[in-house]
Amino acid sequence: MKKTDLLLGIFVISLIMTITSCSTTTYLIQANNESFEQLTKITDIGKPCFGPNGGDNNENLFFSVLDDGGYINIYRKSNATLPAIYQKTFGNGLYLWPNYSRINDKLVFQNYNGTSFNIFTLNATSKGKAITSITTTSENNYNPAWSPDGKKIIFEKGSAPREYIKTKRANRRAIKYSKNVLSNQLWIKDLETGELKMIGVGSFPKFSPDSKFIAYVKYELDKSDVVGTIWIMSSDGETNIKLTNVNTGYATRPNWNPTSNTIIFQLTKRDKKDSDLYSIDISGENLKQYTTNKSNDFSPYWTSDGFIYFSSDRGDEKGKYQIWRFKVN
Repeated sequence: MKKTDLLLGIFVISLIMTITSCSTTTYLIQANNESFEQLTKITDIGKPCFGPNGGDNNENLFFSVLDDGGYINIYRKSNATLPAIYQKTFGNGLYLWPNYSRINDKLVFQNYNGTSFNIFTLNATSKGKAITSITTTSENNYNPAWSPDGKKIIFEKGSAPREYIKTKRANRRAIKYSKNVLSNQLWIKDLETGELKMIGVGSFPKFSPDSKFIAYVKYELDKSDVVGTIWIMSSDGETNIKLTNVNTGYATRPNWNPTSNTIIFQLTKRDKKDSDLYSIDISGENLKQYTTNKSNDFSPYWTSDGFIYFSSDRGDEKGKYQIWRFKVN
């Protein structure tokens, strides 16, 4: 598989830029009717930043950065509101979608080893750089996330899950490349027992903070297109509930609010060329739109102190993604 094809399944748009400095600035780059307060640009560096995770109480925010040469590494801000930034992974890899567990102070993420993506862990805040392998299969494993107790990791296995790309050429290519995601499998690995268990079919799985549910994306065919919809299941995989449908738009990358009753996700509507952030209750009611800016706003993370971190190219050239956050009203 070519690196360009791999990146297609990972990004909204391919990005090449150079790193300079990092700062935190409050902006008023905001569209009419956007529903939030305290919009803040958390990173301001010359390289694309995406996939934020952590940042609760301003501490330990992790994200991926597209480095020179097309390689991707994970970086950390120990304080989200201060300029300092620290590199966590090194080398010619594709270290993607870090997920932070405060219980065991570890990161879980995916990396490409030259033949396939697999899942790895790393000490999050200590100086140790030793990486532990969680999966070692020839099949691709993506989008890992911790259970709330830090004892299990959930991930998906199969084809590269795609973001929605609203251009005819890119979309045709993405559809042809990624129809196989319809059969991606959801797996849980128990780190204490070593047990591996398949619990369903889908993408982008996330445990709820209370451990009762798992949010995930299920793909459906709508005419000739593949459309992502948001679902939840019980943590044992027995009960499944559909929250959005193909008419809602292309939904992906769900994440939970701290009380486990609402899910935030990115959505691309058919009449809009970019993605925005929405939330919906686990009852399937109260669909709420947060962002309306003419920018790609994606990959949200909802902190315990009421902030939503996300990636966006708002206020900049298309594709110059940085990490932003806002306060939920």
